[in-house]
Amino acid sequence: MPEACKETGHLVGEAESAAPVFILGNGRSGTTLMRFMLNAHPDIYIAEEACYHFWMRNFQGSFRRRLYLYFHSFSYAWLRMDPQIVLDSLPKNLEQPDSAQVYLHILKCKAAQYGKSRYGEKGPLLTEDLPRLFREYPNAKVIHMVRDPRAVAYSHFTMPWSTSSFIVANLMVWANMRRIARYGDRIFAVKLEDLIAAPEPMLRRVLDFVGVPWSDQVLHHTDYLPENDGIPFPWLMEASRRPQQKVLGWQEAIPPAWIRMTESFNRKTMARYGYTPSPMQREPGRVEKIRAFLADFPQLALTGWRFLRMTFGFLVLPKTDARRYQDLLHSLNPRAWERQPGWERELPVPPAVNSPVRLLGQKAGG
Repeated sequence: MPEACKETGHLVGEAESAAPVFILGNGRSGTTLMRFMLNAHPDIYIAEEACYHFWMRNFQGSFRRRLYLYFHSFSYAWLRMDPQIVLDSLPKNLEQPDSAQVYLHILKCKAAQYGKSRYGEKGPLLTEDLPRLFREYPNAKVIHMVRDPRAVAYSHFTMPWSTSSFIVANLMVWANMRRIARYGDRIFAVKLEDLIAAPEPMLRRVLDFVGVPWSDQVLHHTDYLPENDGIPFPWLMEASRRPQQKVLGWQEAIPPAWIRMTESFNRKTMARYGYTPSPMQREPGRVEKIRAFLADFPQLALTGWRFLRMTFGFLVLPKTDARRYQDLLHSLNPRAWERQPGWERELPVPPAVNSPVRLLGQKAGG
C-alpha cells in the first residue's frame, strides 16, 4: 500500500496537505492536454475524470451504499486502483459529512501510486461542482482551459458522448462558460491557442499558480507519461499527443451561417478572451441563418431522444455494470464514428475492480 495511504485512524485533511488541483473547462477545450503536461511534472498527478461528485449525486441510498456503487462505476474503474487501498485508510465510522475528504483521499491515494505529492482531477463535469469545490476546498487551485467557442462547438460533433446538433453544442458551451464566469477572479484561465503557440511561458505561469517548482519535463510530456494511466479512448489519446490539431479545422468545416450564430451565442466569451469574428468573403443573410437554424431541429430532437434513452438506461441497468453504463454514455452521437473512420467503434472495456467484501465495516451490499 502506498505510504501516503496507510491507515492512520483519521483522514488526511486539506490543512495537512497541499491544495488540490482541478482542471476544468468545456469538453474539447484542452483539459486532457493540460492534464498530460502537468502529470509529466515529478510532483504532480492529476486523475482522469474520476467523476466522484457526479456519481455520488446521482446514485440513491445511504452514503456507504453510494460509495460502494461509485467504486463499481466505469469512472472509478479507469483509475485502476483497488478500492481497498482507500477503504483501509479511512475511519470505520465514516458518515456523509466526510464525503468531501473521501474524494480528496481517493485522489491522494492515486497520486501516491506514482510517488507524487500533489494531486487533483481533470474533468469538464467539475464545472457543475465549482460551488462545492470552493466551499469544501477553499485553497484549491483551479485551472480553466479556454478554447475558441467555434472550435469547441464543432469538436463536439466528432465525439460519441456529445451531440450532432449545432444548437445543443452551442448551449453546452454557453452554459459552461456562464458557470465558470462567476468565479473568474479565483480561477487561472489558460487559452489553448496560447499554450500551443508558446508552451513554456504559459506552463511557467501555471506551475507558479499551482505552487511547484519548474520542471522541463512538462515541455516533453509524451516522454514522461505515467504507465497504465488514464482512459485509452481514442479522442483522449489523440488530443494529448497531437495538440497542434486542436486549433485547426473548424474554419472550413462549419457553415458560414453557423459560424456567425456561434459567435452570437458566445459573444461575451469571445470578447472576454479576445476571440474575433471570422473574416468572410460573403456574409450569410438573415434568411440563410434562419434556414440553418431550422435545419438543425431534427438533430436537436434526436439529441433529446438519445439523452432520454440514456437516462432511462441509467435507471434500469444494474448499478455495477460499468461497461454497459460506459457504452450507453457513448451512444449519444452515433454520427461521430462516421467522422472518425480511423477509430475503433468498440470502446476499451473498463478494468475489473475488486469488489470490497466489506465496505467501511459493513457488508458490501449494505
